[in-house]
Amino acid sequence: MTEAALIADIGGTNARFALAQWAGETPAIGQVQKYRAAEFAALRDVAGAYLESVGEKPTRACFAVAAPIDEDEIVFTNSPWRFRREDLRQALGLRELLIVNDFYALAASVDCLGADDFLSIKPGAPDPLSPTLVAGPGTGFGQALIVPTKSGRKIIATEGGHVSFAPTTDEEYEIMKLIARDYDRVSVERVASGPGIMNIHRALCARSGASCAPLEADEITAAALKGEDPLAVKAVDLFCRILGGAVGDAVLATGALGGVVLGGGILPKIRDVLLNSRFVEGFLDKGRRRDYVDNAPIRLIVQPDAALWGAAAVLNEHLDGN
Repeated sequence: MTEAALIADIGGTNARFALAQWAGETPAIGQVQKYRAAEFAALRDVAGAYLESVGEKPTRACFAVAAPIDEDEIVFTNSPWRFRREDLRQALGLRELLIVNDFYALAASVDCLGADDFLSIKPGAPDPLSPTLVAGPGTGFGQALIVPTKSGRKIIATEGGHVSFAPTTDEEYEIMKLIARDYDRVSVERVASGPGIMNIHRALCARSGASCAPLEADEITAAALKGEDPLAVKAVDLFCRILGGAVGDAVLATGALGGVVLGGGILPKIRDVLLNSRFVEGFLDKGRRRDYVDNAPIRLIVQPDAALWGAAAVLNEHLDGN
């Protein structure tokens, strides 16, 4: 395919667009632009703004979106945006529009990335016949599985971020009870995400009796990276431990002994904190089944355009299959 295609990675906070063009099996991705979702009333508006800025009129597109893809109307989980595929296709003048879950696209990117696009978090001995878990925090907490089959890999997007949060320490129980004042149900996503960092920090402030100004997730992580605020440092470390526990639980639940690939917008920004945090401790804290998760290696995707590469790969596979 020589014609440029529109690809996008659209989360609850940011929308990233690019053009992909093939001169063989590997696409060239260029003209990447990022937009704040809150600045646009609808997805069609931000996509139209991007196309106007690059002066291109592609006829094919693949959008990776932070939402379940099981209905004609796509409703974002952590954004007021919603749309119908056919309406969006027509509005953008596209002949073909594929919509996939954002972590489906991230999983599709794994085979496209090079060794330098990953950072080892935990070594291990992966089972090549078992699934690989792709998971990570952003505005939400996404999960997908890469399942090996005789005919090649199969990707399954899941809603695993919405399982119930299972605290394992007295401190985590206290944090959950404080967060539960604001929510009918405390899911993993309420603690293992950007808003989750804010929830944890707010709960730690309440627990300590400290008077804390409300902080955004990036402000908390920035303070933790600088070591300026003890509560911010504690909040991010606790976030990492809880995230590790949730990822380990997902490995137990899915049999993902092929290993774990972490992604999302938060972890690459705090990679040094992550490496020195209690993430692996939480991952391995599985009682009598610690041995089950012990061999699973964990890698972090540090390539910021990974989901765009994945969207391009999905589109290319679709075209090859037609």
